[in-house]
Amino acid sequence: MQYKISASILTVDFLSLRDELESVYSLVDEIHLDICDGHLVPSLSFGANVVQSIRNAFPTAFLDTHLMIENPHNHWQSFLDAGSNSLIFHYEASLHPLVLRNTIQAHHAQVGIALAPRSNALVLEPLIGFFDRILIMTVNPGFGGQKMIPAMLRKVEQARELLGDEVDIIVDGGINLQRIGEARRAGANVFVVGNALFQNSDRKSFLEDIRAALS
Repeated sequence: MQYKISASILTVDFLSLRDELESVYSLVDEIHLDICDGHLVPSLSFGANVVQSIRNAFPTAFLDTHLMIENPHNHWQSFLDAGSNSLIFHYEASLHPLVLRNTIQAHHAQVGIALAPRSNALVLEPLIGFFDRILIMTVNPGFGGQKMIPAMLRKVEQARELLGDEVDIIVDGGINLQRIGEARRAGANVFVVGNALFQNSDRKSFLEDIRAALS
């Protein structure tokens, strides 16, 4: 299984967004973009225009766009057109997840589905074999800088047991040097790191330590 580090920009200073991304771009595998609508989650973040700007500035970056929004069926296209490589929408926001998955996949993007803490991992069972990525929220969605909810690691274990090794399982929320080993042992292979990364003055050393913890 390939381990990947995904840098979340949710808590960065947007006045310095390009510089912030420049400082980690060559050191991570993905850029994680949290789209928060103030409805599905209580916070607001940014829209497709920012995704487009990041794509223009970093044309070879893998942009993993996490749609924490209501009605993803109505909005996925703008984020795909903006340059997202992968779109992840929430199980809690879609009545017909396989319809949306098929629509996005037809446009040659990776497709993922996310579970908030309130959703049981067993809801994934009817979806086995359809999604490229599963995102397990290890905090309540919408805000950066939260501490991981340890009970969510059992959900990661259950997801890996259900889905096998061919699917990326992403953990998002509270990932730091103290927690990343636990998440790896639970079965995750993609680790979203935000606050712990961008608040670190020596990001290169921090990411080296993160990769060492995964090995």
